[in-house]
Amino acid sequence: MQIVTDGEMPKIPELPEVELSPAEIGIAVDIGTTTIAVSVWSLLHRKHLVTVAEKNNQVRYGYDIIRRIAFAVRPPLTGSSTVVESGPSALHYCIISQLEKMFTRAIMESSSKLPRGFQPKVKSIVLTGNTTMLSFVCATSVNNMAAAPFTPATLFDTTTTWEKIRKGQVYSYCTVLDKPTPELISLFESSSVPNDAEVYIPPCIGAFIGADAVCSMIAAGFPIPGAKNDASTLRPWEAKVKAPLLLADIGTNSELCLFIPDSENRAGRILCTSAASGPAFEGANISCGMPSTEGAIDKITYLHESLHCHTIGDKNPRGLCGTGLISAAAVMLKNKYIDKNGIIIREKSKLGDGTACIELTPAVYLSQQDIRNLQLAKSAVKTGLEFLLEHTDETPVFCIAGGFGSKINLEEATTIGLLPQQLEKRTIQLGNAALSGASALLFSNVLRDKARALAKKAIQINLAGIPEFQERFLKGIDF
Repeated sequence: MQIVTDGEMPKIPELPEVELSPAEIGIAVDIGTTTIAVSVWSLLHRKHLVTVAEKNNQVRYGYDIIRRIAFAVRPPLTGSSTVVESGPSALHYCIISQLEKMFTRAIMESSSKLPRGFQPKVKSIVLTGNTTMLSFVCATSVNNMAAAPFTPATLFDTTTTWEKIRKGQVYSYCTVLDKPTPELISLFESSSVPNDAEVYIPPCIGAFIGADAVCSMIAAGFPIPGAKNDASTLRPWEAKVKAPLLLADIGTNSELCLFIPDSENRAGRILCTSAASGPAFEGANISCGMPSTEGAIDKITYLHESLHCHTIGDKNPRGLCGTGLISAAAVMLKNKYIDKNGIIIREKSKLGDGTACIELTPAVYLSQQDIRNLQLAKSAVKTGLEFLLEHTDETPVFCIAGGFGSKINLEEATTIGLLPQQLEKRTIQLGNAALSGASALLFSNVLRDKARALAKKAIQINLAGIPEFQERFLKGIDF
């Protein structure tokens, strides 16, 4: 299903009555573990201007959250005090400097979309992301997230300024940062965002269920559990939700949320969990993996006894993105290139170290380890989804969020066992729902109140704490 709005924000509840200039813009940001997306909006016209996305530069400190937390809690190195050396400082300045550059680019691109004679001025920003990424942005400690019971320093729901964000001074308990390098000081002095620009960070639910999950629930239309949802109390933009809703934001850290409606015996509730699926779905940690950009193989077909690759933009193949990885596995499984255990059994080639691989093009191949990384990632998501499905008697409407989730072929995802069979025909692909939800929060205090209520009502479940989790996970590895 696709909703066409001509780039305009749909009706927003109780839009505040304030005087706005055509020059004033708002920026919504989704800070993912692997990808950062920035969306610019005209606040006066509620019209989308431009979106830019880049690979998160923090991948140099680790592809996943666990490795970055380990980097953040390591002892600081000795050396000159003028150089960023401590883990928290390196991670904070890395993300802030990237945001500064992305803001500059996005604002420059949006200037041509404004009425003639107006130069864009950033009035407000909404920053969303998982709890760890937001902790790095705000320079709050992640020390207590390195081991059970995984307690973050804050769950946010904070309104502050860009200057305080940039300096790591949002809270009194923020980590004391090293001095920024001269290059960073120069970048900050020429910032395209005013120091006093308002920044809102939505609430997180827990250590591994972040504000991005809450924003995705806003975009997916999750009701507030326990609130009266009969026709007499619903607001004009709301509708009574009678069927369960299952939301999955599939990425490096996959967040899964299930809304269970009211019943005669029990009030409605929201159950949330996370799956540490790793970066394979975003093209990382794969031998020839790459982001979903031009030249990335995104579709594999089997024709005339051989594999054929389609690339984004119909360019020469440069690598394999997440959707291409799913497609390759599904096609190779159906045509017996690999068996149900993921072992290569047909048209096997050898890498320099003697390990097996399948050549997709002269420049792109899929190794045995790549297939294993995919199996581990898909088993983590599948285990979480099946666990949540056990808590509802009715097959839910399944909403897939995230750039990867919006582009995968549902039949192929079901073929390899990423998605349970019963969800295939009940699926809506939402795109970047976290960014959509953050964009809506630029315009509505009512929706910010709803975000708080959703975060407060959500029940977080730690999959790893379930006695049979390890057995389920191992059983889900095979295709």
